[in-house]
Amino acid sequence: KMLMTPGDIVMMLNEMGGLPVVAATGESVETGRIEKMSKAKKNVIDPTPIVDQYGADAVRWFMLSDSPPERDLEWSEAGIQGSWRFVQRIWRLAAEEAERGSSTWLGDGEDPALDRKVHRTIAAVGANIEALAFNKAVANLYELTNALEKAPASPSRSRAVEILIRLAAPMVPHLAEEAWAALGGEGLIAQAEWPAANPALLIEEEVTIAVQVNGKLRDTLTAPKGAARETLEEMALASEKVARVLDGKPPRKVIVVPDRLVNVVA
Repeated sequence: KMLMTPGDIVMMLNEMGGLPVVAATGESVETGRIEKMSKAKKNVIDPTPIVDQYGADAVRWFMLSDSPPERDLEWSEAGIQGSWRFVQRIWRLAAEEAERGSSTWLGDGEDPALDRKVHRTIAAVGANIEALAFNKAVANLYELTNALEKAPASPSRSRAVEILIRLAAPMVPHLAEEAWAALGGEGLIAQAEWPAANPALLIEEEVTIAVQVNGKLRDTLTAPKGAARETLEEMALASEKVARVLDGKPPRKVIVVPDRLVNVVA
């Protein structure tokens, strides 16, 4: 099979008076005039079959999640199917909490980590919607949904599912109303107040510290925000991965950047 280089294609176009050709065969191509998509011209795709199969909420979710508003949207069956599956995940979370709410047991205690995740999501979704970055807001809700599916039953989880439904309501209104009713919400969710983030829960209490040996990443540690240099140095030297590299030898120097990294010079 002969492959044509860009130079060959240009030469062929020149020889044929600039007419487009099929690169593989050299056959000329007849081009039509460019037209905008319009109902009057009957050159648009009817979304009704897709809505009938997957539901308006899944289609809306796909359109918002695929790209920012200023970019063109590329339709794909796989994308619509993925959005439909995510809509089902939200409904399952609501159904689980509705069933659990009918009993007296709501789990063992609170979940502070989940509470922080929820309130950071509230702040992020609100900011992204204000900035018309709907695809980023959708990504925030994906992250919260993943966290909720892994979280054990607790009062924190019950509150978080309700907040998830309220945050997703502008994007999947039909699902949100059904889930709101199942959870015992009063009135319509469209009339419910938008969740407010607790400023105290937006403050990072822990940070991830990169641990390097001679500038090469060897480990990561979780430490309290604002931890002292001596504490971070002690934690880094206690790492098994760092100790394996040092092989019993004391470090020549330890460089500590608070809340960011520890670099051990061997």
